Amino acid sequence: MINNTILGVNREKRLKRADITKLVNDCLGDKEYISEIVLLLNENIEEFYDATAIYLKAKDRFSISRAAHKIKNGLEMIQAYSLLDYIDVIQTECQHLDTFKNIEKLITDFKKEYTHVLSEVKQQIELLDE
Repeated sequence: MINNTILGVNREKRLKRADITKLVNDCLGDKEYISEIVLLLNENIEEFYDATAIYLKAKDRFSISRAAHKIKNGLEMIQAYSLLDYIDVIQTECQHLDTFKNIEKLITDFKKEYTHVLSEVKQQIELLDE
């Protein structure tokens, strides 16, 4: 498991996998707009998976790091700190030689965590009507 102090975020915020409160405020509570942004984020994550699979085969560390960087803003919008931790570690691993097995494992773990985060985000969106 990744050290929870990597980003310096307090423990209470880390108890949630995601928090769309800031996104809701930025979107003025427009549920349709929020759903669109989450859909776009999901598409970017899928693109990340596809791209990193190719880059892992090509052993292209720079492109893996760049692909990881591209999804950071979306993850910050939903305050998915555990996923941001994974991205930071993946980018750090990309700075070293012969770490492709580690990177591959991190991406696999990221995928598992993302399914939980996406589920939590969808639940939070559904609660907006209440």
